[in-house]
Amino acid sequence: MIINLQTQYMRQLFLAFVFTLIIIRLDAQNTMYFMDRLPQNIGYNPAFMPKMDFYIGLPGIGGVSSQVYNSGFTMNEMNDFIDNLENPNYNPDEFVKKIGEYNSFTGEASANLMSFGFRIRDKNYLSMSITGNTLVIKKAKSDIAYLIADLDNLNPEDFPVVVDDIYLNGNSYISMGITYSRKINDNLTLGITPKINFNQAGINTTGLYYRVDLNTNPVTQEDVYDETFNGEVQVGLPTEINPEAINNGELVFDAGLLPEGWEEDITLSRMLKDKSLMIDLGAAYQIDKWTLSASVLNLGNSVFKTDAYNFDGNSNKVMVKETEKVTIGIPTKLYIGAMHQFSPKWNYGVLFNENFYSVKAVPTATASLNGYVGKYLSSSVSYTVGYKHSNLGLGFRLRFLPGVDLFAVTDNLIQAFNYKNAYRITAAAGINIAIGVGDEFKKNEIPEGIPVDNQ
Repeated sequence: MIINLQTQYMRQLFLAFVFTLIIIRLDAQNTMYFMDRLPQNIGYNPAFMPKMDFYIGLPGIGGVSSQVYNSGFTMNEMNDFIDNLENPNYNPDEFVKKIGEYNSFTGEASANLMSFGFRIRDKNYLSMSITGNTLVIKKAKSDIAYLIADLDNLNPEDFPVVVDDIYLNGNSYISMGITYSRKINDNLTLGITPKINFNQAGINTTGLYYRVDLNTNPVTQEDVYDETFNGEVQVGLPTEINPEAINNGELVFDAGLLPEGWEEDITLSRMLKDKSLMIDLGAAYQIDKWTLSASVLNLGNSVFKTDAYNFDGNSNKVMVKETEKVTIGIPTKLYIGAMHQFSPKWNYGVLFNENFYSVKAVPTATASLNGYVGKYLSSSVSYTVGYKHSNLGLGFRLRFLPGVDLFAVTDNLIQAFNYKNAYRITAAAGINIAIGVGDEFKKNEIPEGIPVDNQ
């Protein structure tokens, strides 16, 4: 098979955009929302005041979380598809039809770079966090499965391969936020988290179309892939485009997109150059032994004003233009919850969560049982409906040293151990240093029926 340099470059570039961030990392842990004494809960509702006088999360070990969802196929199903393409008795169209009209992928990951928080008198709590975040959203016609496979393994009748209406949104940013929570009265607590995002890299596609035909070269009689593409791509890059990759505004396909040694240009000042604002809002209302809560997260976008480019073209040429700014969306998240403390050490909760991704809104609902097992271990068992399958979740927080807590949470316990057959996987883990659950704190801040751990 022969493929010309131009189309090979574009295919590699397109597949890199789609899959690079996917394979780097596997934050929506509904199970964590009602777990006791986890300061990470502030990230789901800034009105949640941690039940401790002071906490700190160290870089890396202070918490990482991730979630991956692919709507149409699992890893094992894709491997079987690729392995059977050369089997003459195998009909790949059946697999592609099983995916549905579209295949959607969402992946999110967040890592704690530094966090801490402390109580201010009796009714206020102040927290600060710095996190690194990665987001990938992809939606395309189901024929994209053929592009994931090696084209050389396809049969002639599998052509043409047409993938249109391709949507890709990728974003990588560092977020620094300050959370202020205040107990307004005996019932109501409000919280707000303004954030500054330092945007590192982003991509957004519009109307991307890709087609591969199989033809025969009339001179050499060799099979040739003829590829057609068109559409528009907006990118925010961590460095300028390689000057040799642009000739009179046109992309030069046989030159590298980024200059050689571009990593050396990524200084701290460059990483902090593209800034944008985002805000989280939350409220919690307690009545008797019920706590009602709601929050809206990620009100804002990433904006790139440095090294922002627009790619617009087709199979003949791609024009590159440096633009004033590129805006990349960040999914807004909505949480609405209700929790009932039915015994001194146990409660049950119901949580509704909707993630407003750019391709569609994805709702989930979780029921959980949360409480203490002995003096040092708190836990949560949950059941989530939404996405493709129902999921059994599990979370725990273990005090394994004085003032030091280890936690781990997943919404998909079975799939986490059987990830090759999973459509969705979530995970979060970390270590918190939590100090100051004392008698004064118990008397003034813990509602009746809420357990307190003095260890």
